[in-house]
Amino acid sequence: MYSHNCAHDLKRIKCFISVLAGMMLLTSPVYAAEDTPMIKVEGSAIEKLDSVTIQPSEQTYTPTDTADILKTVPGANANKNGSMTGIAQYRGMYGTRVNVQVDGLNVAPAGPNWMDPPLSHLAPVQLESINVIRGISPVSAGAESIGGTITTKKAHMPFAMGDNIESHGNISTGYDSNNSAYTVGGQLGASSKHDRFQVQGDFDKGQDMKAGNGLDIVPTQYKRSTFGADYGHQFSGGEFNLGYDREKVDNSGSPALPMDIIYVKGNTFSTGYKSNDDLVGIKWLTNIHYMDTDHLMNNYSLRKVPLMLGVVGTPAMARNSLSNAKDFAYNIQASMPMSFGTWTVGTDGWLVKHNADVFDPNNTAFLLNNYNDVTRNRYSLFSEWNANITDSFGIQLGVRYTRVNMNSGQVAANGFGGMLAAPIATLASNFNNSQLSQNDNLFDVTLQLSQRVNNQLTFKIGAARKQRAPSYQERYLWSPLESTAGLADKRTYVGDVNLSPETSYHVDAGFDWQSERVYFTPRVFYKRVKNYIQGTPLTSGTAYTFRKNQGNMLKGGGFCTANPTNPFCVPLQFSNTDAEFYGADAGLGVNITEHITIDGTISYVRGKRKDITDNLYRIAPLNSNINLSYYGDAWSVSAQSIFYGKQNQVSSTNSEKKTAGYSIFNLQGRYAINQHIELRAGINNILDRFYQDHLGGYNRVSTDVNGQASAIAKGVRLPGQGRNYFIQARGNF
Repeated sequence: MYSHNCAHDLKRIKCFISVLAGMMLLTSPVYAAEDTPMIKVEGSAIEKLDSVTIQPSEQTYTPTDTADILKTVPGANANKNGSMTGIAQYRGMYGTRVNVQVDGLNVAPAGPNWMDPPLSHLAPVQLESINVIRGISPVSAGAESIGGTITTKKAHMPFAMGDNIESHGNISTGYDSNNSAYTVGGQLGASSKHDRFQVQGDFDKGQDMKAGNGLDIVPTQYKRSTFGADYGHQFSGGEFNLGYDREKVDNSGSPALPMDIIYVKGNTFSTGYKSNDDLVGIKWLTNIHYMDTDHLMNNYSLRKVPLMLGVVGTPAMARNSLSNAKDFAYNIQASMPMSFGTWTVGTDGWLVKHNADVFDPNNTAFLLNNYNDVTRNRYSLFSEWNANITDSFGIQLGVRYTRVNMNSGQVAANGFGGMLAAPIATLASNFNNSQLSQNDNLFDVTLQLSQRVNNQLTFKIGAARKQRAPSYQERYLWSPLESTAGLADKRTYVGDVNLSPETSYHVDAGFDWQSERVYFTPRVFYKRVKNYIQGTPLTSGTAYTFRKNQGNMLKGGGFCTANPTNPFCVPLQFSNTDAEFYGADAGLGVNITEHITIDGTISYVRGKRKDITDNLYRIAPLNSNINLSYYGDAWSVSAQSIFYGKQNQVSSTNSEKKTAGYSIFNLQGRYAINQHIELRAGINNILDRFYQDHLGGYNRVSTDVNGQASAIAKGVRLPGQGRNYFIQARGNF
């Protein structure tokens, strides 16, 4: 049998991969997920062969940022630029490469720097579940899923079971000591057998966060409020619903970005229909939404405004950026019996329009069209067959075609003087005279095979070809700026209208083993990406000239003239390169006794450039979390250990800095007072350890607007939260 001694080699994750690969060599290909038993792990994660589902209302600790919930899922993580700006990462890919959905549809951030990423539009208190598809996403899960799929589902009140009208409701509240943060929210509704109506809302507010040893991180304050209403009607043919949601975020800091949130405010209108089987066994599913979101950010309301050091006596360089996104999305699917299983066909679309302008509140002549009437319209068709060929052998085969049409309006830059005037005018003219209308045709193919060996062991292997068209930032960022969907690497970028789509070739293999007391769910994966879009240095041309002259003004003393290759002076241009990702992740657990369990996850991913010798930017290091839990009749307590390895494999192209490994420890508990009221309390980061999360950005702020100094030096990677005492309560009726 296969064996390997890894006791003293955990730092070298190749050992972990070789163990899993060796196990795979002993197995045969694998089965379909419908019959896989569900596995309950700490944090109310329900793990299947194909996905992990988490219910925030059942977690021992519910974070303010929905993206933070992902850290308990094998292979998943979150890039953080501020308190509520978590960008989903899965197996090294993030941003527009990960297909993040809210109630089955994609969501367009209004901010070009993703201060309002998709998961930020849904507060945890309003969330019924968040689901991460492990490995290859089926084509039915959505288009442009090259980096995986994460779906969220809003909480809805149930229909009445009998003939009487029923009322339902819940309220959640909580307090965190670290940043004096509190939250309150809930739902209230009434329902009959055929109709239901509810209203929901929440309010979250927090002050500046403290790192380990009480070190202040400014500005990391936040404030968010939401309100919504939902109506549903149930009849013999299925269920129909209408919804409205209003979101508002005010004065929230994002110290890893050049600006902070002054407001994000938006309205969402949604409708959907889900059928029961009709006479011929066809099931219909339809979701539609329309969103209109405004976003204002600036660099002087929450932080000390930067100075233009090269010009003595010049006023502070205050900047505002006002952006808007209008987003219409739809999804229509039909499923029907066919050849040992189910055939699903569907169409979906996502039509988005972006505008963003940068202006100076002290100089009305200054205006830069960051993005002007940029449209990105996506239309897609798919077909998928899921079948159990035998009682134990399954197959999933899917194909998808997607058309992406993109365009931009004409841009302009006014109010630039001196040595900046000529190059910015040339950049605008060159952009306006380029081929702004671009169309991409994308083809996805997935094949997944599964084999159940017995009631305890199931295997799976899959392969896929997937594509993603360039984002609007990658294509239409025409002047050197940092509006790059939250990359937060301190580099300025320009786009390229002629970018080609990314093409990924992906293989994934794993198994689930579950006995009465133990489970283990490892996966290994490899992904090769052709035309991977990555910033590459520009050391000549108009964009470089503009940035060099701008750098001389910002730094003073002819800094960029004297240091022409300094990363501050060299913009990056989004370009087609080649890349690869590989790694392994697993969920694991043991029921030691009837009351005591150990469970957790381990994850590793490696991302590399293939066209040159370099690593990819902002890749999560080796990490794991282990929970030791005791379950009583009406209470439970869990000791949690979180480990992150050092990350030495960093991107020299992005001037990325290495980070050290760290470990933090949490103690959390739950107590059910009765069937309606539950209390949760605990201490996160018990030792008040100072640590730097590799997926956190770099600090851009020395002092806030009130003169409060940040304990974190500018240019240093932002640390994680220090010791935090929390208490949370939830009641329902």
